[in-house]
Amino acid sequence: MKRLFQIILWLIAVLLIVIVVKTLLFRSRQESAGNAVKVAVSDSCVKHLAEAVSFPTVSYSTDSPIDTASFTGYNIFLKNTYPRVFEKLEKQTFNHFGLLFKWQGTDTTLKPVVLMAHYDVVPPGDSSSWERKPFSGYFDGTYIWGRGTLDDKASMISVLEAVEDLLGEGFKPARTIYLSFGYDEEISGMRGAGTIVKFFKKNNIVPEFVLDEGMAVSVGMVPMIKKPVALIGTSEKGYLTVKLTVEMPGGHSSTPEKETSVTLLNRAIMNLVQKQVKPAISGPVNDFINYIGPEMPFFARAIFANKWLLKGLLLDIYTGTASGNAMVRTTTAPTVVSAGIKDNVIPSRAEALVNFRILPGESISGLLAHIRKVIGDDRVIISADSSTSSEPAPVSPVDTKGFTTISLSIRQVYKDVLVAPTLMLGSSDSKFFSAVTSNIYKFAPIVVTSADMERIHGLNERTKADDFKKGIQFYHQVIINSQGK
Repeated sequence: MKRLFQIILWLIAVLLIVIVVKTLLFRSRQESAGNAVKVAVSDSCVKHLAEAVSFPTVSYSTDSPIDTASFTGYNIFLKNTYPRVFEKLEKQTFNHFGLLFKWQGTDTTLKPVVLMAHYDVVPPGDSSSWERKPFSGYFDGTYIWGRGTLDDKASMISVLEAVEDLLGEGFKPARTIYLSFGYDEEISGMRGAGTIVKFFKKNNIVPEFVLDEGMAVSVGMVPMIKKPVALIGTSEKGYLTVKLTVEMPGGHSSTPEKETSVTLLNRAIMNLVQKQVKPAISGPVNDFINYIGPEMPFFARAIFANKWLLKGLLLDIYTGTASGNAMVRTTTAPTVVSAGIKDNVIPSRAEALVNFRILPGESISGLLAHIRKVIGDDRVIISADSSTSSEPAPVSPVDTKGFTTISLSIRQVYKDVLVAPTLMLGSSDSKFFSAVTSNIYKFAPIVVTSADMERIHGLNERTKADDFKKGIQFYHQVIINSQGK
């Protein structure tokens, strides 16, 4: 017995030594970046973004018409504001409002780079609840206010400002650069970016990398990290909405049956919520751990460095919050429930919509099998909405020219900032480009806090003018840094 006890103590000691050693060897991946090319950003850029915001280029839904006057006016504004871009770059239009510019490089052996953004915005909601009118483009000396200042006109105007300036300097890229601007990203992107990618496929254009919106420079949002963290999305979750329908005899509420359409539907929903897909560490989250873990205090670093042993604990930590849970699980969210016409009539039909965001490494077919198994009742009709569904995006590697260029440019412009790949929870136009390249990165040069995140698609969207100017510098650096082999 004593011998067994000694062996156990010895094993524990060895395990502790392994944990400590692996923690000590868990080294930082943040590299020094050197200095950025000095860029004199004119104050006129603030006026340009403010004017861009004033056009209500709203996408409502896939079956609602757009305000063509606003979209046309916005395009006229672009042509007048960025004459060099429109005169010196080859321009194509897709479905009237999707824009693609080609800045021909001098070295045709180099693969091109694609810089993306979109200029449609979501509806403002109750305009009277905004501190400044949602399409005013008001500048108060610090912030530019209005829908699109974060998502995503700021990125589009920043790209155009950088390219316009470089053209004015006589810069000629070795590597061809495409500027791809969608106009329906908020309602699927099929007519904008989706159509542009078909052009890439048809002409066998294979980008070196694609840079689109997605993540940002986050402040105070990564636990136990004091520095700002620039997050680069290397994949995005898939999307699926299913309709659950139950039809059975109704009747008078004074004599209810043991089961009704409502109770049966409710049970199906609760089963889905209580028996969700198990959490897992996907590729992007694993990369995030490898980049951020070494920057954390020792006890947290030990957990991240030893996920081979402490994976269960790590998943428990993630699933403890709504945002963390979304990073490691295919989420389940009942969003619309409808039944009944009168308080004393048991409805014969009840319906619900349940939205799922699918983790990379999983699939729509696998999720549907899970849904059918969990509900386990043929009386619940399950139908998937294929018109809006999408598989999880492939995971882009971090050992590429694209990731290195973006990471380097971030560190040159934002200085005291950490960089980390991660998983994007929402959807973007860049998902279409997975048909032509595996190197797709999702980062918008905006600076956000958790409070700012609530403004995206919410009330009082705004951005600091100084942060917007840094965004222009960022795209300037990306273009410069992307030119080498």
